[in-house]
Amino acid sequence: MVSVALPALLISRVLTVNPDNPLAQLKDIHLPEAISWWPLALGWWVVGFIVIAGTYFAVQFSFGHYINQRYRRQGLSALNNLPNIDQQQRLIALFSLLKQVANSAYPQQNFASLNHKEFIEFLQSSSTKPIFKDLSANWEQLMYAQQPSVTSDLVDQLVTESRTWIKHHLVIEKLEYKRC
Repeated sequence: MVSVALPALLISRVLTVNPDNPLAQLKDIHLPEAISWWPLALGWWVVGFIVIAGTYFAVQFSFGHYINQRYRRQGLSALNNLPNIDQQQRLIALFSLLKQVANSAYPQQNFASLNHKEFIEFLQSSSTKPIFKDLSANWEQLMYAQQPSVTSDLVDQLVTESRTWIKHHLVIEKLEYKRC
């Protein structure tokens, strides 16, 4: 009887530690430590590198494009500031400006040395849009005639078409103009 009474006594003692609140015997659950954001996993390093490299190349491309297109912005600015006094002088200044822009756009080809007719053909062939189609046959004489009859409408039309050429001429890699 003693041997049977001893385990029963131990069980009763264990179960009767706090007879009012049996949950008091339970221990609290210990949560693990919070996961730290540092050090980053390998995937985040790869994503960070791709973002930094992509940003670098996008800035390089944008800055290079901005610098390469500076002559267009300067040409358009000079076109807006053409003198508006004598139409013949305005026409001469317009073609001088177009030759300067052509020299800046195509520095190795020296298209500014072409005569006026060949230069107009070059402008037409190097533009992505149709320009200078409505020129009269004697427009070259208007530039240097003693008694010029240059109308402001003709010069305004040429200025508009020149603006179109400056904005939309082909880059040197796509140029297919062959000198005669």
